[in-house]
Amino acid sequence: MKRKLLLILILGTLISTHIFAQQRTLTGVVVSADDKLPLPGVSVKVKGLDGAAVTKQDGTFSIVVRNGRYLLVSYIGYKSAEVEIGTATKLSIALEAADNNLNELQIVGSRSANRTKLNSPVPVDVIDLKTLQQYSPQASVTQLLQYVSPSFHSSVSGGGDAASATSTVQLKGLGVDQVLVLVNGKRRHKSSNISWGGLGNGATGYDLNAIPVGSIDRIEILRDGAAAQYGSDAIAGVINIVLKSNVNELTVSTLGSIRRRGDGLTTRTSANLGTKLGSRGFLNLTGEYATQAVSLPSGKDGDGLYIGPAYGGGANTRGFDQIYTREIDDAIISGRGIDRNHFDTRGSTNKSKDGLLSFNAAVPLDDNFELYSFGGISHRNSQFTAVYRLPGWTERNNTFVYPDGFLPAMDNIITDLSFAVGVKGKIREWNVDISNVYGRNAFDNLISNSLNASLGQKTPRTFNAGSYNASQNSGSIDFSRKFDKILSGLNVAFGGQYRVETYQIKAGEESSYSKADLSPIYKVEYTTGGIPYFAAAGSTPLNGLSPGSQIHAGFRPSNEVDVKRSISAAYADLELNVTKNWLVSGAFRIENYADFGSVSTYKAATRYSFAKWLAVRGAFNTGFRAPDLAQYYYTETSTTFQNGVAIDQVTANNVNPATKALGIPSLQPEKSKGYSAGITSQPLQNIELTLDAYKIDIEDRVGNTGRFSATDTNLPEDVRALFVQTGTVQAKFFYNSFSTSTKGVEFTGSYKFLLPNGANAAFLAGGNFQKTKLTKVNTPKGLEAYRYIIFDESEEVRVTSAIPATKITLQGTYNFKKLSLLARAVYFGSVKSVSQLNANFPRPDYYYQVYRPIWVTDISAGYRITPVLQATIGVNNLFNELGDYTIPAPGSNITRNPSPGSVQSGSNAGVQPFIRLAASFK
Repeated sequence: MKRKLLLILILGTLISTHIFAQQRTLTGVVVSADDKLPLPGVSVKVKGLDGAAVTKQDGTFSIVVRNGRYLLVSYIGYKSAEVEIGTATKLSIALEAADNNLNELQIVGSRSANRTKLNSPVPVDVIDLKTLQQYSPQASVTQLLQYVSPSFHSSVSGGGDAASATSTVQLKGLGVDQVLVLVNGKRRHKSSNISWGGLGNGATGYDLNAIPVGSIDRIEILRDGAAAQYGSDAIAGVINIVLKSNVNELTVSTLGSIRRRGDGLTTRTSANLGTKLGSRGFLNLTGEYATQAVSLPSGKDGDGLYIGPAYGGGANTRGFDQIYTREIDDAIISGRGIDRNHFDTRGSTNKSKDGLLSFNAAVPLDDNFELYSFGGISHRNSQFTAVYRLPGWTERNNTFVYPDGFLPAMDNIITDLSFAVGVKGKIREWNVDISNVYGRNAFDNLISNSLNASLGQKTPRTFNAGSYNASQNSGSIDFSRKFDKILSGLNVAFGGQYRVETYQIKAGEESSYSKADLSPIYKVEYTTGGIPYFAAAGSTPLNGLSPGSQIHAGFRPSNEVDVKRSISAAYADLELNVTKNWLVSGAFRIENYADFGSVSTYKAATRYSFAKWLAVRGAFNTGFRAPDLAQYYYTETSTTFQNGVAIDQVTANNVNPATKALGIPSLQPEKSKGYSAGITSQPLQNIELTLDAYKIDIEDRVGNTGRFSATDTNLPEDVRALFVQTGTVQAKFFYNSFSTSTKGVEFTGSYKFLLPNGANAAFLAGGNFQKTKLTKVNTPKGLEAYRYIIFDESEEVRVTSAIPATKITLQGTYNFKKLSLLARAVYFGSVKSVSQLNANFPRPDYYYQVYRPIWVTDISAGYRITPVLQATIGVNNLFNELGDYTIPAPGSNITRNPSPGSVQSGSNAGVQPFIRLAASFK
């Protein structure tokens, strides 16, 4: 018995000694392998067990080790390490830096193969669109960028006419045609459509939403002028869209969102497949389908309701009075079996359907060369409905055709296609890239539920209003090489490009543009012998009925054009690392345009790094923007509203006889000078900060003049003939009418870290503070009296105050195991709107309204249901921030209940919940 007790005592002592030996406390320190500085916030875990710790500010940690053999050490910005514990009680661990989301390699802004956004001499944002889609309530490319990039601005469709079918983009508050878009580093074609109102009055921009969201890997935004590097348009900066190249993966996602009143349903479904081609090639395919339902005015349910005269004669020009009262009008409406909602207009988005396909591929030809190709096709049907044509609008409605008036609709059928092919590789240490990129954008315009009032009861109700298209074909050859032994490294790049651009307008059917009541007039002339005879003296309208299809008149045969131009270019681009810490770069480019000659630009930039936590940078550039062919040759007739009254107006192109007769010169390139200076800092590997100031001066910007009036008897005969021919009462023209100066400051910051429980979190912040002022108005000789029509106050407000001068983005994300969370707030600063009340000479009257700043808050929560499937729910504009309501001009004819008019955020949809499902198969 004693022996048994002794044996038990010995075994217990041995077991307790063994347990004690395994349950020990291990201490240590984690430092950076580069500079031996301590790293705080590093995750230290026992492999396969529960033990975990996080390093303190001095890099030290303490962890209890229970039977563990290895420590797993991980930190954002560094390579993870697996350290054997052994018998040690104290460890010193050095982590090596690694490329990660804080230091993404960039393509745009530099032709050096290893440039990152932190060591670039100019500011570049690199946006991971794959990750952003998992969290964000927004569905389209433009709206995703709107909420994360401080310099970027875009508005959803709803601007009116064909402009409402696209969401053009801009940087730093400059024009939609002063930014250049690349795809995989290659120039992309523009939309063929001229925008009216909103961001780009009289400008053509890029339709980023023609590219499937699911096909995009990341987007790089170069926030600095780069015409010398990439060519015309790159005055405000460059947006480069990098397509996915992943393989052995199928990703499917679908999103749905809806507005508060159950309207405006948005859906987007995408499928992306990556597969190998051979042993080293790849093919990445994306298909996408998106829909947008009709939206109602945001705000209260009664906002936007029609409250003016509907059936009374002259309802377009007057309100209720003692003769035609509200009671009479309501009685007629009730007798017709309808109510006032029958006359509603739609809200801020078009009804649309989008189908998109794209691909990105590469195949090695041998060890040195690769064949690559990318492109896609998209088809969009976007329907815009205008202001309801009331039964009492006697000059615009025929009550025998539409007894209760009508809501005209315009369908824009948009087909966009692109195809790029190229070969790149190495020849004797030189990188060579030979490529050709073709792109084409086409608009067909179909009018429905409309009429041509001048045709009386013979009018059709649907019209083919014509079409237009634009294309671009660019062939390029680029060379680059890094010389490691010249100082601390010299990168040399040079190349050339030949580009052909086309633009075409096709006329619509005759009834879409005709004015049926025109009658020829004659005058008496005399022969040299004194014999009188009748000579044609033009024509005159016999009644006041509006011509052409209501909402948008068709293109006339005289508007048809089929033009093209060629552009040849050559450039050189150098980057020299004078020392390890000092970089200087420069670029020079010359382009020759067949229609207006040669333009040369240059750029110089430098960056000096005092330490990893502080570097300074600065740049100077000259730039230019060639007027688009559409700005030379586009002509249209449309309806605008001034103080509630419908006005027909014509936009005459730059080669129209009326334009020449008025004395407006041919369009010339815009020219710019840009300056930037800033600092970058990375005080810790997982923190980065940038601060940049900029100034951009642009001379001779192309815009639209104000409206010349048919009541002005001093206008030349060709201009007055234009009014008669088109049945319009106002005209405007394209012209290099003004110059501006833009100053601003931008900042970005990010902090990404790990938590003791294994979760990771990130905080992102950014801001843009800019101001644009008018510096000059170019009044043609002989038109000095028309100064405030050549460049009117509404155009000045659009250029200087129509988008927020201040924009701040704040975002936080949290990921833990299967859960992901996002909270985001975006500040959109104050904006100003202006409406023209009349066409008084020499200075029309305007009404201004300033809209207060707003904060828009988004939240979302995602959960990985299975290893394959993830669901995300959330809300855009959580607090239903609608901004200020529109205040009618004093004394104006108020016909609708006011609704929110502030569009600082690019949309006034209000609160909008969403749900997203995504599945990934590997």
